Amino acid sequence: MSARSDLKVVGIGGGHGLATTLRATRLYASAIAAVVTVADDGGSSGRLTRDLGIPPPGDIRNCLAALAQDEALARLYQHRFESGALTGHTVGNLVIAALTETEGSFGAAVRRAGEFLATVGDVFPATTELVRLAARVDGGEVHGQVAVARTTEPIQAVYLDPPAPEAYPAAVDAILNADQVVLGPGSLFTSLIATLLVPGIRGALRSTRAVRVFVCNSRMQKGETEGLSASDHIGAVLAHVGPDCVDAAILQSPPVPTDGVELDEGGLDFLGIDLIRADLVERDGPHDPVRLAEVLKDVTSRMG
Repeated sequence: MSARSDLKVVGIGGGHGLATTLRATRLYASAIAAVVTVADDGGSSGRLTRDLGIPPPGDIRNCLAALAQDEALARLYQHRFESGALTGHTVGNLVIAALTETEGSFGAAVRRAGEFLATVGDVFPATTELVRLAARVDGGEVHGQVAVARTTEPIQAVYLDPPAPEAYPAAVDAILNADQVVLGPGSLFTSLIATLLVPGIRGALRSTRAVRVFVCNSRMQKGETEGLSASDHIGAVLAHVGPDCVDAAILQSPPVPTDGVELDEGGLDFLGIDLIRADLVERDGPHDPVRLAEVLKDVTSRMG
């Protein structure tokens, strides 16, 4: 990887997929920000939301750890308790919960947690309002992020309750002022699209002059995206956000064996966006940050 370019890059989504993108952007970007979903209702995050009335911190924590300069402290943030009353909780989730009380707001807590970790970029929640993800599926509706992720019925659309939470202002500003916005990889409906359902985030993505790059998942996710091709993944984003929200898509080629996302060439050509095919995955399927960084840097230099 060559020297960092003078690029302001924003990653949007959540979970381990966005963390991979952030590790990639550290290799080429001069300024980095993450805009992260707050729709998770499972595990430690869901418990803290129910018990304390705060947005779920888990996806935020993963992004902070990915951008941390203090690697030892980042590992501590990721430690998950395995016994006692704290079983299932991570240290970082509890720190963010405590900081929300001491700092007076969730946004301030995330900022202070980033200061503790000496992060090389900023992490912003998509909204600081409490939201719940739901989906229309064949045969009815499913409520809650965990339930949506586990549904075995094809997902027709996802939505938030309430439907129009206020976007976190710093997140909107970061998107509008970026040179490159990276969408994904990660859980298509429950991480990426869940973030883009916040009206202010969706509007900023459509309005920004940045090059907007969708990183397609290399593998199908059991339940959530089982049977979806590459064009289906991109089409789902366009259907929820609008036709003018993706300039380029990065696709794993050759597809991962067994459960890899199919490159349906006819459907992809019909989308009318720049398609970049590259071998980006590690042996067990996830994207390699170094390979992803090379492609992300190149696509924006060509299109910017």
